[in-house]
Order: sequence, then C-alpha cells, then structure tokens
Amino acid sequence: FTGRQITGPAGTLETLPGSYLGPVIRLRRGQQVRVRFANQLGEDSIVHWHGLDVPESADGHPRLAVGRGQEYVYDFAVTNRAGTYWYHPHPHMRTGAQVYQGLAGLLLVTDADEDALALPAGEAELLCVLQDRRFDARNQFVYQGGGQMEMMNGFLGDRMLVSGQLQPTREVDAGWHRVRLLNGSNARIYKLAWSRDLPMPIIGGDGGLLERPIDQRTLTLAPGQR
Repeated sequence: FTGRQITGPAGTLETLPGSYLGPVIRLRRGQQVRVRFANQLGEDSIVHWHGLDVPESADGHPRLAVGRGQEYVYDFAVTNRAGTYWYHPHPHMRTGAQVYQGLAGLLLVTDADEDALALPAGEAELLCVLQDRRFDARNQFVYQGGGQMEMMNGFLGDRMLVSGQLQPTREVDAGWHRVRLLNGSNARIYKLAWSRDLPMPIIGGDGGLLERPIDQRTLTLAPGQR
C-alpha cells in the first residue's frame, strides 16, 4: 500500500522507515473520512478496516472487490473509541496471500478520553507489527507450498519480522513507552514477554483502552489481535 493525503489534519499518514507495510493512518473519533482505493494489482482486491464500525458499503466485503485499474471510494465517520486497529485486503480466497505479500497497515484512533491520559507519544510510542515469513534463495517471500496440512491449519514462516524488518533493534531513552502491538501473521499465535521476566502493564486491547491497567508477565496475541 502507498498513500497520498489530499486534505485533512497534518500527520494523518505516517510511513514506517524501511518497512514494506502500508502507511500508518492516524484518525480521530468523530472525523469524517474519505478514501479512494485504486487497485494496481494484477488481481481483484478491496480494503477492510479491521475493527472499525463502518457502514456496510465501507466494510470491504469480498463482493465489493475491484479489478486492476478500477477504484473504490470509501466514505465513513470514525465512531470507535481510541485504540489500535488495522487495514488489509479482503478479496475472496486471496486475503491471506495478499496480506502475506505486504498489503497491511496500522490504523490508530485517538479521542478526548485518551488525550486526557497524556500517554507516551512521539519517540516514546513504538509501533510493532508482528509477522512470520519464509524467504527463498532470492530473498523473496514464499507463500504456501507446504502441503495440504498447511492449507488447512494456516501457513507458518520460519523468520520473524517486526514492522517489516528482520530482527530490528532500537535504542530508547529510560522512561515510560507505549508499545502498540498487532499480530499481522496469517496463522501464528505469539506469547510475548520481556526477556528479564518483568511485568508489562496492559492498557488496552482490540476494543480500545481498558478501565485500568493490568500487570501481566506474558501476553498472547492470535492473528489479527491488538
């Protein structure tokens, strides 16, 4: 995915450096959104806004998929609470393959309730999309080819990527950070923990911010969960 902002608040689209993922889309509750999706693939596709409450015509149902060179226009209001959401294709029988090849991106919603908490932002906000992939001898993604069992249970990679990069490292300042996590894998379930066996305060999930933080030593994310 690539994007170009025509109008609206500055910073609505944010590109992740060195990543094949689509731009991060930052929206605000109550905002009216218009997106023009232009399909330049060699097959049908459509975009689904995962987790957002939108009209049926804006949900990206497979029957709405458009072919190469065609466009689909979305118009909807953001009604969800502040939280971490994402977008990805949703064509019939090709969703998994298109997501695997890189068609996915984070969609972050803010609102007044979140503003009042003054949560870490800017350099103190870490965006982590977790994906497992396989590479061939030419360093290209390999999808399927593992037999009937993988077709039934889901395709698993043998290399771990975070926000489109292999084993990325980043030095951060001491202090509180907000880590946003998305399991963008096709089938793999992750059990996450700090290497030093420290508790992590969980402040939100798929539905937005929790009523109060919960301290856990491990966090389990299935595909699509945030």
